[in-house]
Amino acid sequence: MSSYSLQKYKGTATRHTCPGCGDRHSFAYYVDEQDTPLHPSVGRCNHESSCGYHYTPKEYFHDHPECRTANDFSFAGQRSERKPGRTPQQTAISCIPPHYVEKSKSVHSNFFRFISSLLDSYYGSKAKEVLKRLLEDYRLGATRDGAVIFWQIDRANRVRTGKVMQYNPNDGHRIKGGQASAVDWIHSILKRQRVLPEEWQLSQCLFGEHLLGGNPGKVVVLVESEKSAVIGSAIFPGYVWLATGGKSQMREEKLRVLTGRTVLLFPDADGYSEWKQRAGGMDFCKVIVSDLIEKNATPEQKAAHIDIADWIVFQIQESKIMCTANHLVEAERILRRMVEKNPVLQKLIDDFDLVLVGASPIESSG
Repeated sequence: MSSYSLQKYKGTATRHTCPGCGDRHSFAYYVDEQDTPLHPSVGRCNHESSCGYHYTPKEYFHDHPECRTANDFSFAGQRSERKPGRTPQQTAISCIPPHYVEKSKSVHSNFFRFISSLLDSYYGSKAKEVLKRLLEDYRLGATRDGAVIFWQIDRANRVRTGKVMQYNPNDGHRIKGGQASAVDWIHSILKRQRVLPEEWQLSQCLFGEHLLGGNPGKVVVLVESEKSAVIGSAIFPGYVWLATGGKSQMREEKLRVLTGRTVLLFPDADGYSEWKQRAGGMDFCKVIVSDLIEKNATPEQKAAHIDIADWIVFQIQESKIMCTANHLVEAERILRRMVEKNPVLQKLIDDFDLVLVGASPIESSG
């Protein structure tokens, strides 16, 4: 009977790259008795206040039931059995007062400076209108030192938290190395200031999730980073652009909000295989996985782990944004029926390389 516990510290070799904040030596895996990690995404970041990433074996097996063998595992300090006749109580979702969102809304972040320059070169005089929409749609905030705040607001307009990140205003890349590279969280800041109680519990949602209700007929585009969602929305506004917040954050409890929607996944260069596999289990929505980066990125771009935002920026700089190859990989019959049901998908086919995964034929209405 396997048991998983956090790996004991035995030097830097036992501390790994955190999927949440990207720190290369802060992440402890959950390992079994043979010191074998369960999965690279399962563990806890040592930066509990600034990052807060903690993905337990229990959560992993809930998200990946195919990896779970009945009565074949237990967790150190987490008993898997339940007492008969008792059901777990649902805890209320902890939220942040919404006035913090309005108070933080600002164009004075280095990230906003970068997208302002990018869109000026692409839209010209129309850039101001697009920037205003992005600011309002995503409630983009800024700190005094120019970091951007990506707020997580759910479909019920509850503010779950805000992700604080610093970007280079010239190239739009995250600043890495040194204290400025750390990801901070609004809930952690408010806890340190004793505005939120210690028992306040983080429950994350998709970035941009609050946009779903007002756009019921639009195709949803799901990406990894918040930056990609904002830049994607700037250039292709006909879709609802959302972000998971990281490759490992593609969890079913987050994605259930997409039930019944048509969803296009744009994984980063290093996430195509994993996201394609995960898409196969998203039977609650119609899923299309783009292999645009997988098929067209150069070896250098793949080594740099580029994402769809990097690709879009590259296409703009090379004046090739509307010249992406038209490619349909599989499930042509199903895709045609999807297009009949939702004609806006035809533009997606024209703009991007698409692979249809895990989709069911759409029954015609009537």
